[in-house]
Amino acid sequence: MAGVTIVVSIVLGFLFGEATGWLSGGLVAPGYLALYVDQPLRILMTWIAAMLALLAVKLLSRVTILFGRRRFMAFILAGILAGAFLDALTGWLPTGVLELRAIGYVVPGLIANDSWKQGPWKTLLSSAAITLATRAVLMLVAN
Repeated sequence: MAGVTIVVSIVLGFLFGEATGWLSGGLVAPGYLALYVDQPLRILMTWIAAMLALLAVKLLSRVTILFGRRRFMAFILAGILAGAFLDALTGWLPTGVLELRAIGYVVPGLIANDSWKQGPWKTLLSSAAITLATRAVLMLVAN
């Protein structure tokens, strides 16, 4: 099911991007978010990690030159670190609260990367649209 979800997300994200020019947080990120639509706190934590990564790279770019692959790698690493930071921050909670974790390791970094390019609001809106459209397609196919 996860593989189909990612393929649907890639196709829908590409078509949406071609039609609107808006990026959805990486072609695979909405697919992973679609797998967790029933766990909104995980989606929220993923977005919080992405915004922390965006802030970290903005601060880092003040002291070093970041562009191209170097900036992309900075976003991926910052997303991983932000997710780990949030895991540590919420680690004192009871073990049943697994929803307070970011989705994946690279998803926050992909979202932050596209947020850098076009702003977080466009990325949030396009990501939400592709996430929900991916979930709807999967529900139609499953029935």
